[in-house]
Amino acid sequence: MDFRKSWLPMVVGAALLLPGGAAAQSSGDGFLFRTPKIQIGFRAGYAGATASSEIFDFSRDELTLDQGDFGSGLFGVELGFRVSERVDVALAFANSSSTTRSEFRDWIGEDDLPIEQETTFTRRPFTATMRYYLQDRGRSVSRFAWVPNRFSPYVGAGGGFMWYEFVQDGDFVDFQDLAIFNTRFTSDGTTLTAHVLGGLETSLSPRLLLNIEGRYEWASTEMSQDFVDFDNIDLSGFQVSVGLGVRF
Repeated sequence: MDFRKSWLPMVVGAALLLPGGAAAQSSGDGFLFRTPKIQIGFRAGYAGATASSEIFDFSRDELTLDQGDFGSGLFGVELGFRVSERVDVALAFANSSSTTRSEFRDWIGEDDLPIEQETTFTRRPFTATMRYYLQDRGRSVSRFAWVPNRFSPYVGAGGGFMWYEFVQDGDFVDFQDLAIFNTRFTSDGTTLTAHVLGGLETSLSPRLLLNIEGRYEWASTEMSQDFVDFDNIDLSGFQVSVGLGVRF
């Protein structure tokens, strides 16, 4: 018998004869020929902003901005490396940016028109995360097949660096002489960040998975350039995202 031609039917048969409990947790769509070692993912969602520092208080009090105006859509990419059946280390980049038009709440121009401006708030974290899965993510069948579980919940923590930019561009009131002037205020820079997260992976096929995740990120730093009289800017916030991943 040519064993090189006969091992595949035996593996398929073994996968079909899994115990009832294991079969109920498997993806039901097949298997991979080995345990995956790398996972590439893309995610999209919403990045909220705690917005608890002085610059945000000023913007809410003086301008027609609310806390929700500093949150925005989120897009991210991630590269994960399997350390063990329950542990991954993932490197990730994400981008979130909001742009909102506003006007002064209590002041108008000499022409009786609103004093208008635009505020842009951008955050781009580069992070590393250790992710711990609360159960095994799959089952090896003999030496030739790995069958993923349908659901894999996880928790994790990590940190990294965040680049940010806060820009206010338009017309403003000089509170010393009440003159109205046009300018662009900018603060940007890089700071350390830390986060915790929890999520759930759902296998759509042995190679493709759906990911739902929530995380909270902490970061703050001194404001630069045009905002020297303000305290540290708060860059923290909660994120929720949905993503697609591919196992290799």
